[in-house]
Amino acid sequence: MKKISICIPVLNEGENILIAYSKIKEIFLNEIKEYTYEIIFTDNHSTDDTEKIITELCSNDNNVKYIRFKKNLDYDKSILEGYFHSTGDATIVIDCDLQDPPFLFKKFINYWEQGFDLVYGKVESRKESWIMNSLRKIYYNLMNQSSFFNYPKNAHDFRLIDKKIIVELKKNNLLFPYVRGMTFSLAKNPIGIPYVRNLRDKGVSKLGLYNTFTYAINAFLEETFLFTTIFRRISLVLTIILIAFTLINFFKNFVIITIFQNLVIIFFIFLFSFLSIILEYITRIYFQIKKINVNIYEKKININ
Repeated sequence: MKKISICIPVLNEGENILIAYSKIKEIFLNEIKEYTYEIIFTDNHSTDDTEKIITELCSNDNNVKYIRFKKNLDYDKSILEGYFHSTGDATIVIDCDLQDPPFLFKKFINYWEQGFDLVYGKVESRKESWIMNSLRKIYYNLMNQSSFFNYPKNAHDFRLIDKKIIVELKKNNLLFPYVRGMTFSLAKNPIGIPYVRNLRDKGVSKLGLYNTFTYAINAFLEETFLFTTIFRRISLVLTIILIAFTLINFFKNFVIITIFQNLVIIFFIFLFSFLSIILEYITRIYFQIKKINVNIYEKKININ
């Protein structure tokens, strides 16, 4: 009998844990009972009653596993740790708030059984402002135009991956992973399943505008920087602009001196922004090379 791992990253989700657990258990007992399962909660050091609730679940159900980190490792690292500790033939990631519908598990598994090694949820619509939706479209277009990989638009972390992909993921244990991009780049036969993403019923989202922005920057640094030509293009354009400004400055007796001064300011804004990205990337390379194996776990329950 094949086994399916369900990985759920959590951070202060005390209101949603029992609901998610009950719903997932019900699906495996009634709709996909030909598979065994495990539910792995990866906890980014929650400060509410998340730890207590999951610990009690673990004591009553050996199918429930719990990993609590010593500090918040952020969302993607939490997902990656769930993958690493999964023992199933395939693994599904779903958020604890169930904005992604668990009833799609059966469809995910059916496509997986047909030979697709990555079955990802593709958000057909979501109840967000037009500003956020527009920014998402711009972001994905920018990544796809500049990268060798054609990343699927509106593909969330709600996905099933074959254990063969997890084996490859373990070879690339990055400090700042972009898991969506990593799983897609490693997949040989992916397929997207459209669905409508719901609003969360309980609790507060831990992402927010700031975390959404930093997540996007991280994705750009970890995935796009390695496989893109955009930064080389930016360097070339900035160099050409710098030469042009130098020539203009040489003939600064022209009446455009005020315009020139303004352009210089704009230029240096872009230059320093670009340099800050370069420095961030170099810093990440340093920490990746110099990383030391430290114990990131505060607690593990029902983990072999």
